[in-house]
Amino acid sequence: MYKPTAPARVTPTLVKQYSYCPLIPWIQAWFCAYEPTTDSMALGKESTKPPEGRGQVYVSTVRGAAVIDELVEEGGCRVIVERKAYRSHNYSRYVEQAVASYLVAREKIPGIRRVRLEVQGRQSTIELSGDLVEDVESLVKVLEKALKSEKPPPAKPDPKKCTSCWYKRYCPHN
Repeated sequence: MYKPTAPARVTPTLVKQYSYCPLIPWIQAWFCAYEPTTDSMALGKESTKPPEGRGQVYVSTVRGAAVIDELVEEGGCRVIVERKAYRSHNYSRYVEQAVASYLVAREKIPGIRRVRLEVQGRQSTIELSGDLVEDVESLVKVLEKALKSEKPPPAKPDPKKCTSCWYKRYCPHN
């Protein structure tokens, strides 16, 4: 039996992809297939770099790994900054990704109380409430289970998404 090739640890990027389509992380795990970097991906990565003199923070734990765009001190607490170059129709994916970064980082970096999302230059601050953190923890557990399963996760095909999806060549629902 073929075993998945993806890491056993969940990353915030996998959380965001799972929220877009549950099949993408599963396809990556079971087929070792990754979308090539597009021009817009490269531009987005370049445009979301931290300001001069500041750097990204890499955090790795038993549970997962995360690259945090920036970690800042504000009002006596630490704030994770997540930058996005482009708006999404589903903003909650960005929130889930940022909170997943917090779930990884909190083991090694104490004092994180908020997440700031910067999307196309617009900022919004998200308080890390118990309900929000619990919801994302539940999502991470579902994703972990999906990555280990030989069966693809259930997904409802969405013609708008599926038509332009790079992963459709591997999709068991196509």
